[in-house]
Amino acid sequence: MLSSQPLVSQPDIPSGALESANSTFGDFVQFRDVYKSYGPNLVVMDHMNLDMRADDRLVIIGPSGSGKSSLLRVMMGLEGVQSGQIGFQGKPYIYGADSGKSKRIDTRLQKQVGMVFQHYTLFPHLSVLGNLILAPMKVGGITKAEATERARKYLARLGLESKLHAYPSQLSGGQKQRVAIARALMLEPKLMLFDEVTSALDPEMVIEVQNVMLQLAEQKMAMIIVTHDMHFARDIATRVVFCAGGKIVEQGAPAEMFKCPKEARTREFLEKVLHLD
Repeated sequence: MLSSQPLVSQPDIPSGALESANSTFGDFVQFRDVYKSYGPNLVVMDHMNLDMRADDRLVIIGPSGSGKSSLLRVMMGLEGVQSGQIGFQGKPYIYGADSGKSKRIDTRLQKQVGMVFQHYTLFPHLSVLGNLILAPMKVGGITKAEATERARKYLARLGLESKLHAYPSQLSGGQKQRVAIARALMLEPKLMLFDEVTSALDPEMVIEVQNVMLQLAEQKMAMIIVTHDMHFARDIATRVVFCAGGKIVEQGAPAEMFKCPKEARTREFLEKVLHLD
């Protein structure tokens, strides 16, 4: 069981104004005219605009190739874009040059965002403890003793305290993904990104991981979640965003999106994965 206390502390925003074009940003996450392509024939973010509140659990749905995972990877700073801006908590985080062709998110924002991937990406040669303490020590600059104490805390809250010295090969798929969530939380991010984190798991393990995410949601953790599981999307989302062709086609509350979508493209997609009245 997770603690009823807030799971993630809230570090301060980096100080100092950042340069920007003259754009207005809201209170948490904002994409402004973000464009990303892999060559002229594959546009994955087509001048995308998106706003997110601090209390949102944004679930992004849509067909494969619609730009869902690209949005997360850009937000995490793993990939660049050709143009556009991203704001976070009222501050514009401009892009730095990336090989002269695309631009990436400011590294100061990267440190405030945690991401969990479809595949666990755990280091197989490190124990669970080793996987968890590596980034806080190297990136966060905390001592091994502090990192170990933090790791014990998160593993206990995720029901994995007995796995502290286990290696990834000794864990089930659900346990690996919960360790991956704990690792992302170790840097105490303000925003968590989840990219199809249950798609490679069997049904029982899916429930394990989804329960952890639902409990994070109860503790008001800000999250952006990409998923093909519409039932889970309905349970966890405060807002659902439907993407297709690199564009945000429609967004709204889960009840209205799944019951009576306004756009024909949204309805076409949902009719394939849900029964609509």
